[in-house]
Amino acid sequence: MHSRIPRAMLQVYEPIVSVGYGAPEVQTACERLGLIADRMGYYAMRAAPLGPVSAEVVAALFYHHTVDMVSPSIPLAWQIASPEQVVAARFEAVDSAFRRLLPKQIQSSEVTEAAELVREALVGCSTAGRTMFAAHASLPQPTEPHVALWHGLNQLREYRGDGHTIAVIAACLPPRQAAPMLIACTGEEKAGRSWRWTDDLWNQAVASLQERGWLNDNGLPTAEGLAVRARIEDETDALSLEPWEQLGTERTHRLWAILRDLTQALLDQNAIRRLRTPIGLSWPAQWPG
Repeated sequence: MHSRIPRAMLQVYEPIVSVGYGAPEVQTACERLGLIADRMGYYAMRAAPLGPVSAEVVAALFYHHTVDMVSPSIPLAWQIASPEQVVAARFEAVDSAFRRLLPKQIQSSEVTEAAELVREALVGCSTAGRTMFAAHASLPQPTEPHVALWHGLNQLREYRGDGHTIAVIAACLPPRQAAPMLIACTGEEKAGRSWRWTDDLWNQAVASLQERGWLNDNGLPTAEGLAVRARIEDETDALSLEPWEQLGTERTHRLWAILRDLTQALLDQNAIRRLRTPIGLSWPAQWPG
């Protein structure tokens, strides 16, 4: 199997999964629950499958989110809405969002087929060492095919994310340096700097990466830094191969084609942003080889 297949699959499922984070229906669900301040909705919805965990646990698993970033939201969120309520609200919001965005597509046989392919791919995913994936995998399976498809793709995203954390740790890239390193490689610091990163914290992280020789004096990645970044993503791909080996190349390509068309339909409506990442993913999607 081609080693770039995990990356090709990420290219077509990541935009679909993003609907469960940024769709207006999801934001409305957070507001109804009272999860409003300090990006509480994001933290609560992603962490809810873990149960009412502490800020320290969320920070550990999200990795580049420090406890100081998480603690204004977690565990306060669980006093406002239980993890079970958050999980249910998110599934309902995803259902509504896809009914609005893809009313014809979600009734198609292709979506049902894709959900079944994803379900089989997940059989190849071990939960060992993959805490975020294991938590999401433990949730009840939605009955609607389009929601089941989103849920399965979100599990694949968390599975790859757990593997990415393993690769980042193996590269000796601590949490406070991981995000600045990623953003430096995008060339879009202003867009990626984001909430919570104070100037002092950001500048300390950049200085540390410069001392390592991974960023230059202008805060841009050096050749060594780019090599480190490439190695991390290559290792992440290698750690994300199991679900696609479970499906086999032919059926993985079939799933890729269905997801590509769904992503294009979302892009045509400006429902999601075009995917451009530091690992060379952009649109239109390309199948490796």
